[in-house]
Amino acid sequence: MLLDDNNQINNEFRQSLGSEFGQYLDQQSQRFDRRNCLKIDFHCHDHNSDVPDELWGRILRLPETWLKTKKLVKLLKENGSSVLTVTNHNNARSCWALKEQGIDVLVGAEFTCFFPEYDLFIHVLTYGFSQRQEIELNEKRQNIYEFLRYAAEQDIPVIMPHPLYFYTRNEKIDLGLFEKLAVLFARFEVLNGQRDLWQSVLTLNWVQSLTPEKIIAYAKKHNLHPADYGVDPQKPKVLTGGSDDHTGIFAGQCGSYLHIENLEERLKTNKPSELALEAIKAGNIAPFGQVGENQKLNIALLDYFSQVATKIKDPGLFRIMLHRGSTWDKVGCFVVSNLLLEMQKHKKTMKFFGFVHDALQGKKPNKLLKWQVNKDYKFCIKQLELIADSKKASPEAFSNTVNSAINELFNHLNKLIASRVEKALKDNDGIKLEKFSTEEITRKFEIPSQLTALFFGDGKRQDNMSNVRVEKLLDNLSFPLLISLVLAGSSLASTRVLYQNRQLLNQFSQHLGKNTHSNRALYLTDTLRDKNGVSTSLSGKLKEIQRADLPVDFLICDSQAMPAPHLHVVRPVCEFELKKYGEQKIRIPDLMEVARIFYEGGYDRIVCSTEGPMAVVSLFIQQMFNVPSYFFMHTDWIDFIKHTTDLNQHERDRVRRWMRALYNRYDGIFVLNSEHKEWLIGHEMELKPERIFLTAHHTQARDLGVHRIPKASIISGATEETPVLFIACRLSKEKGIMDLPDIVQQAKLQIPDLKIVVAGSGPAAEELQKALPEAVFLGWQSKQQLAELYLSLDLFVFPSRFDTFGNVVLEAFVHGMPTIAYNCKGPKDIIQDQKNGFLVENKAAMSEQIVTFFNNSSMRNSMSQQAIQRAGEYQAEPIMAQFLSDMGLALPVMYNNQKTVA
Repeated sequence: MLLDDNNQINNEFRQSLGSEFGQYLDQQSQRFDRRNCLKIDFHCHDHNSDVPDELWGRILRLPETWLKTKKLVKLLKENGSSVLTVTNHNNARSCWALKEQGIDVLVGAEFTCFFPEYDLFIHVLTYGFSQRQEIELNEKRQNIYEFLRYAAEQDIPVIMPHPLYFYTRNEKIDLGLFEKLAVLFARFEVLNGQRDLWQSVLTLNWVQSLTPEKIIAYAKKHNLHPADYGVDPQKPKVLTGGSDDHTGIFAGQCGSYLHIENLEERLKTNKPSELALEAIKAGNIAPFGQVGENQKLNIALLDYFSQVATKIKDPGLFRIMLHRGSTWDKVGCFVVSNLLLEMQKHKKTMKFFGFVHDALQGKKPNKLLKWQVNKDYKFCIKQLELIADSKKASPEAFSNTVNSAINELFNHLNKLIASRVEKALKDNDGIKLEKFSTEEITRKFEIPSQLTALFFGDGKRQDNMSNVRVEKLLDNLSFPLLISLVLAGSSLASTRVLYQNRQLLNQFSQHLGKNTHSNRALYLTDTLRDKNGVSTSLSGKLKEIQRADLPVDFLICDSQAMPAPHLHVVRPVCEFELKKYGEQKIRIPDLMEVARIFYEGGYDRIVCSTEGPMAVVSLFIQQMFNVPSYFFMHTDWIDFIKHTTDLNQHERDRVRRWMRALYNRYDGIFVLNSEHKEWLIGHEMELKPERIFLTAHHTQARDLGVHRIPKASIISGATEETPVLFIACRLSKEKGIMDLPDIVQQAKLQIPDLKIVVAGSGPAAEELQKALPEAVFLGWQSKQQLAELYLSLDLFVFPSRFDTFGNVVLEAFVHGMPTIAYNCKGPKDIIQDQKNGFLVENKAAMSEQIVTFFNNSSMRNSMSQQAIQRAGEYQAEPIMAQFLSDMGLALPVMYNNQKTVA
């Protein structure tokens, strides 16, 4: 996958799918003379699809659609359908009602049938049955074999819709299921307007690969007789198309042409529905329409959610509690129903949902609304007008316009939310960011378990959120936030529905040997161009990815950085700085833009490197696309909190539980030292050992153009014989820098001319300067300046017990500078005691070893050479090769046979 300078994505995977399916549809469009063709949408629903397949819909008593039959029929005719059918779930009530009105209709239904050995429900489109036969079909759908045998006996044609889409994830599904489907069905839906391109192309190639020999072999293997199910192995499979419309937006835009010889004459004596049934049985079918990736389903679900918000009724607590489903399903339904019911009290939001539904049906908002609405929301009205106008354009233009409008609305509303929050923070009565502290967040972030306290308050002051009533909270939630949640929710749900069986799709494509999804990781991080150690290490990782053209791309949120090869840049919706935590800015990305990049880029796994906003985005992407997700731990937050706050053990345990909940959401965690790994799999965190991967940062090549500089140019009055300590890091207390005054003072008792040079900046810089007045403070140094210092000074001192790795240790080693550090975490895994540095337990020991080092010139020379040698063991290729392998990514040729550092 390539990126140009404007972040445009060149994704060969999706382009190849589009080209392949486009060629197939072009061929189908030329199969028959259109003058002898009827046009039908084989797959559409109305309000009689009132019992959904989705569990949450059943728990919440929500129908699949509120679309009236009359409106559906009108839309089908407007889109050119010459034969009508309505395929509601497990009933043909709409078809019988139309027949009673004297309207010609091909009777149809989408029956949900049970596959016993797979504990799986599948759909079967069924046509041309009588009311008596409908009763029999409903009785027999509890067993797919009995259902299909009966249909074959009664000469009732059936179609297997969306063969690669199932409404639930099921670990029992394997390729044997599709071998059976090949024997059981003669017709398959290859074009479904609500499914994505990948599934459609996989279905096409699978069906076209089913030779008579394969079908006969499958039948023998599974002890099935094709004739029992109306299947002739010698005849090619028939492919069909349908819109699968539930909302009245896309009905008739996808479907099938049915070829009837001498159609004009036949229509004089036969009804269109009779001729359609004849063509279905004969297999004279050519699909038409377009597959809109997840765009159409996104639009359909946005319309559905808009109607749910205004039409949902209280499902009842007992119904939720007693209904089939997991505890999480019931809790989720309880929360969603309560939020939606409370949202109905928000009149402005309810009106907007109504406007959204109208716009998707082609109806513009009232012209007076422009003058009545707040200026902040005029943009929303403009987008709704664009949506309504585009309904008159082509289906493709409509889909593109709506999805573009959804993204624009989401971005605009989130910026509006951010500006209002910023205004509130600047208000004298607002919350001050500088008052935000880890202590306050930790102590206050809790929800009471007593429901009356949550909903009504209990009159008592508590150190949690029980003083915030849900009703008051929802009243205070602004209109843009509520709408943004629905927009994000519809996008998440539409894509999640398509990819809930992603593992099956991967297996299926590998079995076919075609249309295999690209294997690429998108790497999210909140920091890359900032002045901190994490940014330094990630920048090195990005350089290696760019050099070796690895299947990983970074994505950052930054207002100034520019895109580059393997680097996406999204602009922040808002950004702010918490001065208490130094120079690091908090940047909020546009969630929908990141999701678009992930989808269009053909990525199939996500990595996150920081616990900030990008962690939230990564979990959203994980759920949206059902992809493996990984977290790369750079920071020991428990240690950070211990050194920078006054939280007690109980309060630190609360943070630990939050972190455990976060890390448990990922499929794998990368850690930088063995101590951290043991902690994660120990009793405090209890993560599974197989999910923890030990990795390392790699060295970056020494700049051969950088040379030693005289010590006198750094320290006034120094000579080349002057013993000089060096430290380079962020000057904050968790780095252990306040140990330095004692360490230096004790060492100077035996080495009076000992000097120390400090490079870096941070919140504790001023305090350290007062404690070490004789030290030379250089501030933040560039990479080249640091290289000169490593080459020119003597011993790197690193008093941090906080760092999970210690990039500066490797940087020092690259330039031949030995290091002294505490015997813990990252440095413990890098430094070889008494060989290329020292590992000590306390300040006194550190002072003692500093004295030893400067009193032994041969040790200094030996350690310098050993440091360079040790740095050579942290080369990029073996470390990155193991990183890719642990994520399941293929290694480039140059990385073959590489192993990570021990």
